[in-house]
Amino acid sequence: MHASRIRSAIASLTASAVLTLSAAAPALAEKPGTVTTIRGAGPVVQAINGAPLTIRVGDEHSYQIINADIPGVGQIYPSSSSGTADMGWMVRTGGVLYAPAYSTHPSGSATGSLGAYTAYSGRTISAVTGTGTAADPFRVVVENQLGTSGLSSRETVRYVNGDNYFSKSFTLTNNSAASQDVSIFLGGDIYLAGDDSGVPYRQSASGSVGGSDCGTPASYYILYIPQTPANAWTGSGYGNVWSQIAGGTLSNTLSTTSCIDNGAALQWNRTIPAGGSTTVEALTSFGDIPSILLFDVVSVTPDNGAQGSTVNVTISGLGFAPGMQLNFGSGITLSNLVVVNDTTATATLTIAPSATVGPRDVVGTNDTATLTDTLVAGFRVTSSGGPLPGGPVRPVPAVDGSGLVLLVVGMLLVGLVAARRYS
Repeated sequence: MHASRIRSAIASLTASAVLTLSAAAPALAEKPGTVTTIRGAGPVVQAINGAPLTIRVGDEHSYQIINADIPGVGQIYPSSSSGTADMGWMVRTGGVLYAPAYSTHPSGSATGSLGAYTAYSGRTISAVTGTGTAADPFRVVVENQLGTSGLSSRETVRYVNGDNYFSKSFTLTNNSAASQDVSIFLGGDIYLAGDDSGVPYRQSASGSVGGSDCGTPASYYILYIPQTPANAWTGSGYGNVWSQIAGGTLSNTLSTTSCIDNGAALQWNRTIPAGGSTTVEALTSFGDIPSILLFDVVSVTPDNGAQGSTVNVTISGLGFAPGMQLNFGSGITLSNLVVVNDTTATATLTIAPSATVGPRDVVGTNDTATLTDTLVAGFRVTSSGGPLPGGPVRPVPAVDGSGLVLLVVGMLLVGLVAARRYS
């Protein structure tokens, strides 16, 4: 959808107000923790109408996802939500929890266990841009303020048609005069394939956490996948997940109770200096475990090399095994590929003097040649005539006529002093 930015006067006034919500909100029998809905003040929502996923993004960092493989049912509770639901980014700093305005969602919310929090303010959301290709993903940008903390947030949501996952980056900027300690949370009340019950699930290699359906074997998963390694995680009953976020620390445990009304969350802890910022990135997947959790090329270090040089590199990722292959493109020969473990490999790159300068995609193939992953612009070839080590070479300023006269006089004086000293 390519709609212009929409904001009514009522939504603008509400977005700028601070909403404090209480854990004492009345609970409805069908879902413990249901909070009283504030009517007429829901978030502005932009929908990425992709395939198979439709991603609804709220202007206060909330989401709802529709999977065409499970038609007509949202994958986050409330599943009937026509807007966004109980999933989003939350931040704790200075003893205050900032979160989406869940109680204003028209279809309701069961986030009562979050306790008291302050809703994001100063909310803006962009129109959907992009064409949905790998080179030009669909994008939505959300910007908020965190009350009077001096922190501001910026989120970019991206989706590529055909993927069963979408990505999001979340940046906090500290506009205050002092450093701030923050805990960033991404979590939700997951609704697995049209069922509010599931089995908590974690993949330790990637640090992903979420849930699977109650079938044996499981055939449907919802996973929170940290692209930036997380400091903590949890997979438990949804109310317990909200309680842990309210307390400021996730437990790093997975509930052993099967087939429960479950949720999951990730946590990142950061100290942001005055005037500084920090960014975390994550994916959320729906359906099969995505191939990026089975084989994924994440980074190359160092990520550049000059024409005519030989560079030893370390490649990081997932699912590495002897027999895997890597291709850095024309003009770069790879040798001495050694798989250290399932997340690390080393290699030697020989860059031809004629190799084209610029970014290169790094294409990896797993050991059985069944999975391929591309790290877009993962390595860069630089010019052989680039700056020498130690910084750029600066030209010597030209000397005008008066400067030349002074230089000659100075040299004569030095000569006279030296002659007298050694005569």
